[in-house]
Amino acid sequence: MHNRINLPRSDSFPSKLVLFFVALIVSDCWTSAYAESLVIGIFPRRDAALTAKLFRPLSRHLEEQLQLSVRLEMSADFDTFLSRLKERRYDLVHLNQFEYVNAHDQLGYDALMQNEEFGEKTIKGAIYVRRDSGIQRLEQLRGKQILFGGGPRAMMSYIVPTYLLRQAGLEQGDYRESYAINPPNAVLATFLRQTDAGGAGEVVQRLPMITSKIDVDELNLIAISQPLPHLPWAVKREMSDELKSRIQDLLIGLKHSPHGRDILRQARLTALNPAQDRDYDLHREIIDSVYAH
Repeated sequence: MHNRINLPRSDSFPSKLVLFFVALIVSDCWTSAYAESLVIGIFPRRDAALTAKLFRPLSRHLEEQLQLSVRLEMSADFDTFLSRLKERRYDLVHLNQFEYVNAHDQLGYDALMQNEEFGEKTIKGAIYVRRDSGIQRLEQLRGKQILFGGGPRAMMSYIVPTYLLRQAGLEQGDYRESYAINPPNAVLATFLRQTDAGGAGEVVQRLPMITSKIDVDELNLIAISQPLPHLPWAVKREMSDELKSRIQDLLIGLKHSPHGRDILRQARLTALNPAQDRDYDLHREIIDSVYAH
C-alpha cells in the first residue's frame, strides 16, 4: 500500500519555495544546453573569403536566436578543413556527402539538414567537354585528360564522375586524371581547352561565378548522374536534443519569412530541408563501387 503524499496548498510558502527551486533547476538545464559556444565549420567548396561572406548572415541569425556565441570558422584549403573535422572542432558542420559518410561512421556526426539550391533538393555529378571537341560519349575519353574539380575525396566532382566512367567501362589508367582546386576551375579549364574533359557537379554550370565568365552554351555534358540527396549539414551526436531541434527549426524556418529568405539568398540557397543519415545510403553504394576497384 502506497502512502499518499499531500501537497501543500498553492498559496502556501513551501509551495512557492518548491516552485522557485523547480524553476531554478529548469533554468539551469536550459542554460547548460545553450550556454556553450557553437562552432560552425563550412567545407571549402569556395574560397574562404567568399564562404565567410555567404554564411556570416546565417551564423549571426543563429547567434541572435539562440542567445549564445556562434563562431563561423573558415578553412583555407580542404586539408585544413579535414584536419579540424577529425579533431571534432565543429559543433555544426556543412560538408560534402563523402566527408559526411566518414564523419558519421568514424567521428560521431549525424545529418540534420541538407541544401536546396536553385529550388532543387538533389544534386548531380557530371562530365563536361567542349561542344566543338568532337567528344560525345564517355568511351571517347580513353587516353584523354580529365580534370576533376577536387581530389579523390570530392563527392560530386570526382567520386560520382568516376563512377560514371566505371559504368562506361573505363578503369583507372584508361585516361589521365588531374585535379583542380575546386569544381568551377575544372569547368573553366574545360572551356579554355586546358583539358579534354572536366568532372564537376551539374549545378556548377549555373553558378554566377561561371556564367559571368564564360558562355556555358559552348559546353556539353556527356554524362550526368541520377539525382542524389544534396549537400548535408551535420551535428555532433552528443549535442543535446533540445539544441539540435532548435538549430533545425531555426534554419529550416528561414524559408518562411522575408528576412530568412534573404539570409538564404545571401548563402546562395533556396532552402534548408530536414535530412537524416539514411538519405546518404546511395552515396555509400557509389563510394563502395568506386573504391572497390
